[in-house]
This record gives sequence, C-alpha cells and structure tokens, in this order.
Amino acid sequence: MPRMLATAAILALAVGVAPAKADETPGITDSTVKIGITGPLTGPVAVVGAVAEGIRARVEAANSHGGVKMSDGKTRKIELVIKDDMLDPQRTLANVREMVEQDKVFALVATAATPNNVAIGRYIEQRKVPNVFMYSGVHKLNAPHEEIGFVPAFSTEAASFATYLKDNKPEAKVALLYLNTETGETFMKAFDKAIDGSGVKVVDRQPVTSQDPTVETQLTALKASGADTLVIIAAPQQGGEAIRFQAESGWKPLTLVTNLSSAYPILQAVGLENAKGIITSNFLKPIVSPEKTGDAGIDQYLDDIAAAKVNFVFANTIGQVGYATGDALVKALEHMKKPTRAELLDTVFNMQKWDDPLLLDGIKLNTKAGSDIFPIEALQLYQFDGQKYVPVGKLLDFEGKTEE
Repeated sequence: MPRMLATAAILALAVGVAPAKADETPGITDSTVKIGITGPLTGPVAVVGAVAEGIRARVEAANSHGGVKMSDGKTRKIELVIKDDMLDPQRTLANVREMVEQDKVFALVATAATPNNVAIGRYIEQRKVPNVFMYSGVHKLNAPHEEIGFVPAFSTEAASFATYLKDNKPEAKVALLYLNTETGETFMKAFDKAIDGSGVKVVDRQPVTSQDPTVETQLTALKASGADTLVIIAAPQQGGEAIRFQAESGWKPLTLVTNLSSAYPILQAVGLENAKGIITSNFLKPIVSPEKTGDAGIDQYLDDIAAAKVNFVFANTIGQVGYATGDALVKALEHMKKPTRAELLDTVFNMQKWDDPLLLDGIKLNTKAGSDIFPIEALQLYQFDGQKYVPVGKLLDFEGKTEE
C-alpha cells in the first residue's frame, strides 16, 4: 500500500468517523468531513503526486490543532481518502465512483489533469459532488456547476508569455510543443489571440501526449522550422525532455516553459545546466532554502511539510501548489455557513480576496459566481540562472481578463 494511502487509513482510524444519518449530506458529520483526492501517485507522471502530499501536510496541520472551525459553529477534522489513478482518466473515474459510492466523500479536491477532470464531469454533475480546486489550467469543463480550478488558467499563462515576447522579443519566430489535449488547445488559442497584430509569429506546432516515450521527433521538426523561440506546453516528463533537447542539440532557442513542466525536480532530472535560461511563470513565493525566512507563510509551510514527512523536497513547486490548495480547502470549509455540498460550491464560487500563505504578494483568491470562475489571475515570470529562478519584470495582473 502506498504510504499516502496508509496515512489516510490511519488518519481515518485516529479521527474516529461517526456514521452520518440517512438524511444528512454524505461525508460530513458534526465532527468530521471526508474529502477525496485522486491523482498519479505512481507511474510516469508520479511527480504530480506531490499535489496530494502537499494537501495532506496542510490538512494534518489543521487536524493537529483540533480541526477546522466552520461557520456553523462546529469544529471538524478533515479525513482524506487518497487514491492512485496513474493519470489514467478511466482509473480516475473508477476512483471517483468508489470514493462517492463506497467511501461517501463530501467533496473532491485537486483532481489532476484536464482529461481526467473531463472524464468525471458527467458523473459528478449527476451526483452533485463538488470537485473543487482542480489541478488543471482548464477551468470550464463539462461539469461547470460542480467544479472550479485553483491554478491559473492556461490562457492566463499564454497571455503572460505573449506579453513577455511582445515586450522583449517583438519579432520572435515561435515553435510550439503542445499537449495534444484541451490543455494545449486552450493555451494555443489564447496565445494566438494575444500575439495577433504583433510581430511575434508561430512558425510551427508539434503535438505531444503524456504517454510519448520521447519528444525527439517533434523537437527535431521544430528546430528545422527556423524558430528562435520555443514554447513548451507538455506534461512533466515530456516537458523535461524538451528542455534537455533544446540545450543538448545545439539549438538553444529562447525557451518558455509552462509551470506544469518547470518544477525544480524536473530541472534536476534533465540537468540544471540544460535548463539555464528557461523562462516560466509562477504565482507562489519562491522557496529556495529549508531555513526559516521570517515570512510567516513560508515558515509555516516548512514546519508543516517537515511534520508530515512529505515525499517531496521543500523547493518542489508542485508540492507547494498542493499545500496552497490545502489551505484554500481549509478556508473554504471555515467560510461555510451550512454543512452542505451546495454551500461549499457557493463558497468557492464567491471568494473575496482570500489570503493564501504561499501566494506571491499582490495575489489573492478571488471569484464571483456568474462572472469570474478564476481564483488566480496574476503571474510572475521567472528565469532559471542554473541554480534558482530569478524574477523577470513585474507581476502581470490579468484580473477579469482571463480567456475561457
């Protein structure tokens, strides 16, 4: 049994889940609330499993202080049910069915990847099960009433890359390596719109899937296109291989990599020197040392991941996203006035400038039902100097401008 599953089971026993009455909302009692997570804990994209680990660290910290005091006056501990889907959409659907029908979870959190969220959309819509703070940059899928994302939309990231190129390389000839899913399509549509009328031109595009064993064929074609700029929108493994290729092949274009594939462990795997000069975006505070910084949010994060004995290093931005997601979950539960699924959805669709301990200064969680489904709409660009990410320019704020 994977360690996170064992931890979840132990936590369930420690909490002592009281059975819900027949007329109560599933997964929530006067003392507990049960939350389901499905993601790739094993397999070729297991690096994304750090999202679940980060959430676990934040939840265990909340539980160690007695639980979450909700606005109905009751304090509840969070019981996590964590299942491995290896990023296979069909396994995701099977996991969600099991969590809803057998484990009786109250809600899902941080379901990873666009195809996987698409796969469960019809089911959760029928069952009215909240799927909150998805780990996907596509926010409007096929269960719009039951789900909301957390990380910035891929269209926001596309706009940030386009802004950078128009300001710093206005005649850029761009080659796109794009994930052949709605993720890649969303990014490209927004990028094309953002560069329209400028001197920035896309000269070639090559698709990739998260299952491709290599990206050499696609990158060879992109190199031959004459492009001087490479934009990578790919899963971590393929994105990392693309970073390696552009350096080792002698091409060395200006390379912009989506947040999805730019976490520090990915750069370590492909060689830090190969990643030198790449540009990415982030919305989280950079954490470059395990030592205390004086920043309350970072210091608490460091304490909490140490206490939880997470399986990722402190600098792993994917794990950091998980922790920030866990904090958003805690805040959403705190704000709920009634212990119902509908109330959770109403709460997350109406976040009013919520703080989150790891968000960059100037970024708040902000949504409004009916007009704004994007909690985070600002990004900071960073360039990797061979050892760490260094900020490039000012925070780019797209509040109210995110393309759906």
